[in-house]
Amino acid sequence: MCAFNLLLGDVLHKKVHAGGVELAHQVHDLKLDVIANKEIVSALVSAHGFMLEPESGSAPFYFSALLGEKSDIFSYENTSLTLYHRPFWVVESYIFILLNLVIIGSIVWGYRWWRILCNRYDINFGQAARPAPKSLPKSIVDHTSNKHTEVPNALRHPIKDDDMEKLYYIQQGNYHLFSLFYCGHPFPENIDLESHFKVVITKGFSELPKTSVKLLNSGGLAITLQGVPQSKLDSYTHRLHQVIFQASLVYRQDLSRKNIKIGVCNYRLGADQSIVYQLTKSALEQAKQSPWRHILRIPFSHTHFEVLKSSSKDLPEYIAKKKFTLFFQPLFDLHTGEMLQHEALIRIRHESLGLLSARQFIPHLKTDTSIIQLDITVIEHVISILNNEPTKLVVSINLHSQNWLNPHFWKQFANIISTFKGADKLQFEISAEDFNRHHTHLTSAFEQIAAINASIVIDNILTSDELASLPQLSLIRGLKLGYELMHNIDKQLKQQKIVRDIVAKAEQLNLGVYGVGVETQQELHTLKQVGVSAAQGFYFTEPLQEFTQVTLY
Repeated sequence: MCAFNLLLGDVLHKKVHAGGVELAHQVHDLKLDVIANKEIVSALVSAHGFMLEPESGSAPFYFSALLGEKSDIFSYENTSLTLYHRPFWVVESYIFILLNLVIIGSIVWGYRWWRILCNRYDINFGQAARPAPKSLPKSIVDHTSNKHTEVPNALRHPIKDDDMEKLYYIQQGNYHLFSLFYCGHPFPENIDLESHFKVVITKGFSELPKTSVKLLNSGGLAITLQGVPQSKLDSYTHRLHQVIFQASLVYRQDLSRKNIKIGVCNYRLGADQSIVYQLTKSALEQAKQSPWRHILRIPFSHTHFEVLKSSSKDLPEYIAKKKFTLFFQPLFDLHTGEMLQHEALIRIRHESLGLLSARQFIPHLKTDTSIIQLDITVIEHVISILNNEPTKLVVSINLHSQNWLNPHFWKQFANIISTFKGADKLQFEISAEDFNRHHTHLTSAFEQIAAINASIVIDNILTSDELASLPQLSLIRGLKLGYELMHNIDKQLKQQKIVRDIVAKAEQLNLGVYGVGVETQQELHTLKQVGVSAAQGFYFTEPLQEFTQVTLY
């Protein structure tokens, strides 16, 4: 018995070590920094059963040596993690108890049957007493009354718990499950994966208030289950794998369960979707690397949102102290493949949350002063780069909607632009909605831009109707389509027709039409067919940290 427990302890210790090395491998592959990406690393560490810091008071003082957290260093190549974990014999105590009970039970069972055989031998195999037959149960029919009472329908069919959950799914205890699905073998190209899995998921989880299936530009599937009770998160997670596996067998009968890998993140309403997606992607990568874990769930922590919300007063200081990085998203001509211009994208270097995009931190800028400071700082930084790295290309800057109508902003703008000789390389973006709503009040702003020979791009065009009242201003150089029109344009004939109408109207105004967010070759081919002249997106290149001259073809 002692030898068995020692052997079992050694196996579990090796399991803990393997888990720590696997985690270090994951952090290394994802290129995460323990300090800058503490939130994500903390989620990964917790998913593996480790801790970045020991829990104070987690074990009684007199038993701290036995029950307290243990510290180990796990390394993979140049990545080392110092992690804390509870003793394996505490965490896996149920295994010790279960296996020891099995061994003790087996010994008792064997001893019992050995005694029985010995007794039978001693009495010359005497016939054992036959057990008495069981008596029939007494009748439960009441013969004292001939009255028949009809059972109400409400009692015959009580309301199910699932129906109540479906009615009141937006509760504090309910979660959404976002998952990414990967199959080790490709499906036939002639099938509509999104429609197939949409039907399967809807039927398989009909008790939930809402489900959704979306085919990503990368070819993967994103599945969302809404209104999952907290107590059933694990069961729904494993059930999701079963449903997807059975649905995949319809087209690929050679699949096994290990070929289906799923990453899941459970979150509540209001969670930052970019963090949810990143955690889900991390869970999927872990599942793909594990030979025995085919589905992995990582919970979303509201710490990210709360930290950003609590540090909203400090965000202007990050901008003032230059704690940010500018990236440049190139725009390519779809006919020649040449780079036409750059779009400046700001990323704040938050001390605990890492790089924050404009979409993440701009909603937390509450004052006019901080909003003015943001755009002025970006313009100053772009001017400094243009002075140090001269380029023939235009740099496009997306101004905040409030600044277009703020005279204080344009006063500061005039001060910083007066000594810059390359102002003709600047281009400013304004949304179509703001332009059409306020163009009569933008005369002063347009005059300042025209005075320095800069230009304007109308952003987020969604319909050709938005161009009906567009004045023929020489400083307007192009039109950018809205992302809603770009997403899945290669599959949506309605979106293609809208873009064709926009291109036809733009040709009358002698303006180019630019696509954004291009991620697949199919989208690129469709944009060429409908007449779009230029485009940008991750299909061409990720945002650059410096100007560069490249060719698409």
